[in-house]
Amino acid sequence: MKKLLLILATALIWLSAYAQKEHQLQEVTVVDSRTTNNAEGYTTNLRGMDIAKGKPAVDVLGFLPNISCEQGTFKINGLAVSEIYVDGIKLSDISELDNIPGERIDKVQVKYLAGSNQNAALSGGTIMITLRRPPEGGFYGSINVNADWHRACDFGNEGIGGMFNYRYKNLSVYDNLYLGANKYKETAEQTFFSDGEHSSYSETSKWHGFDEHNRLSLSQQFKSGAILGGSYHIASSNLKPKSITSGDGIYSLIDKKNNVLAQEGTLKFSLPLNRRGSSMELTADYFNRHSNETARYADNGTELADIKEKYNLDLWKFNADFTYPYSRKFVWQFGASAQLLNSKYTPFCFSANDRFETSDTPTKSNGFTPIVYASAKGQAWKLRYSFGLNWQLNRIEYSDLKENIKNRNTQWSLNPTVQVMMPFGSRMQHAVMLNYKRTLSDIPHTAISSVISWSDANNYSVGNPELKAQSADMLMAGLSLFRNKLNITALYMHSHNRIWWQTFQDAENAGVYYTKPVNISGQGAWGFGAEWMESLTKWWRFKLSGRVEITPENLILGGVHYGKTRFKEYFYFNNNFTFSHGWGGMVNANFEPTYRSYDRTYHAVYNIGGRVYKNFLGDNLQVALDFTAIGNRRKLDRRTDKTTISYKYTTPVQYVGFSLVWNFSGGKQVNVNVVDGTQEYRETKDNR
Repeated sequence: MKKLLLILATALIWLSAYAQKEHQLQEVTVVDSRTTNNAEGYTTNLRGMDIAKGKPAVDVLGFLPNISCEQGTFKINGLAVSEIYVDGIKLSDISELDNIPGERIDKVQVKYLAGSNQNAALSGGTIMITLRRPPEGGFYGSINVNADWHRACDFGNEGIGGMFNYRYKNLSVYDNLYLGANKYKETAEQTFFSDGEHSSYSETSKWHGFDEHNRLSLSQQFKSGAILGGSYHIASSNLKPKSITSGDGIYSLIDKKNNVLAQEGTLKFSLPLNRRGSSMELTADYFNRHSNETARYADNGTELADIKEKYNLDLWKFNADFTYPYSRKFVWQFGASAQLLNSKYTPFCFSANDRFETSDTPTKSNGFTPIVYASAKGQAWKLRYSFGLNWQLNRIEYSDLKENIKNRNTQWSLNPTVQVMMPFGSRMQHAVMLNYKRTLSDIPHTAISSVISWSDANNYSVGNPELKAQSADMLMAGLSLFRNKLNITALYMHSHNRIWWQTFQDAENAGVYYTKPVNISGQGAWGFGAEWMESLTKWWRFKLSGRVEITPENLILGGVHYGKTRFKEYFYFNNNFTFSHGWGGMVNANFEPTYRSYDRTYHAVYNIGGRVYKNFLGDNLQVALDFTAIGNRRKLDRRTDKTTISYKYTTPVQYVGFSLVWNFSGGKQVNVNVVDGTQEYRETKDNR
């Protein structure tokens, strides 16, 4: 593989030299003059398109080529999206896209894989949304209100938010505020099968609380072209989840209060170095997340434990990035970054018990992740290419403060990225692409601590101090035909030290099970996908897509050998409708058949939902109703060497959501510069 990469990189450098003599670097337009393909992905102009009307940005993305939304996660060609940006602002939660009207989107840039300048842990691509500037706008923004009705719990999830942009001379001001109240109820059934015996439980989970977030950005531009800016982001969440388990003569209660406060401060300085476009950007970022959780555990009316836990995370990150256009046809980028991590977990046990195991071990983690990268992109003849190399080190020290035991782990990796794209056809209406990338995941600091997290009275998860960060090699190929009406993709991925949450039986309590993250041996997987996009009439546009993942298994887990080839399938059908007098809507359907992965079986799920909207006052005011009509929730089977645990969500999926959006603008036309944070909280956890 290394020899192949060396040969390919040499060939690309030779081609770039040839291109500098003979050709101009140009975008290749392949989709109705709206989409331009390049080596890293594509850019689509959505201004005035029907798929952007009457829906929030989160729903618009699902109609774009090679993008799908699966169980609340966006994916590009089957890989989870690493980062989403809106006007240069990195979103910490995709729910923020609900507050951005689709009509405000000017263009969307999609990168199939994370670049070498990003953390090597980011494997999936990047989505960058640019909002449309109003025809007149010294200031502009939007205000929205929303409320949901769920069949399971009546009204809940009310909120109000607003986004404001303003520029006075060379000072840019940006503010994004949201206030929300949450309420939800979920029901489930859990069954245990072991040695011919079985027991069943019913579960009810409720939670309510408030959350709010605000980001303020100030940016000053100088006559030299330099820009100095800073931003401050604060987000708080106050939730009160409660879980009740009953059955087999047991009535258990877990009552929690969880308060989380996250803050981030960022300073950024950018400076043009010459008239050819060379530039420098320096960034310093500090992120803090502090959580307090109080949990009360009771069994058959008797209170067994009252636990308080504190968790504090500090992240510092420093970046230096440089862009150097060698010529109009060839551009270099290079830079370095360093991230420092410090986390501390402190439990306070007010009472001890034998039924609900909790942690009384305070721990501390320190981490250091330096990164150095270089990348280049250009064009030779019709071939567009991009290549880069990333060196990353992961060093972490985990300390058991109770026993005064330390555990150190260091991993490093060279991570190349190579991407090429070639259009073909008499009118360049087709394109073929090939991408390769090696990744090294972040230090899994949230999964190595001693924290014990109970999901219900019979299940909990615990960390593993010996856990290593996982890495992977990925090869992706794609074919776009007939101006992106038909897209075909293929993916191969080989992972190393993959993190898997294995199920164990608690040695002290019968009927209690827990999951623990473990590293498993290398695993290869193939993926194949196809999608068809068409507009059969002026008022109807659809996207029909499907994908299959093929994973050969050869592993002994919990004393059981898993040696079969597994298939995981996805099917989607998105429909957009645009009618006269400001009316429109969409209806989307998805289906995921049953699939197996090692000791787990995920049973089939499906969902049919959509939206109906009406625009007023020149599209500045919009009223919309979202809905889910029918669907089937997840059922999960987990196995140990002796027991099968079945967990089925029985909450009705039906809901109706109401939203009202008002867009405003005024003054003269301006561009607003925004400074955004560079870090976020990533949690490695079991996804039940």
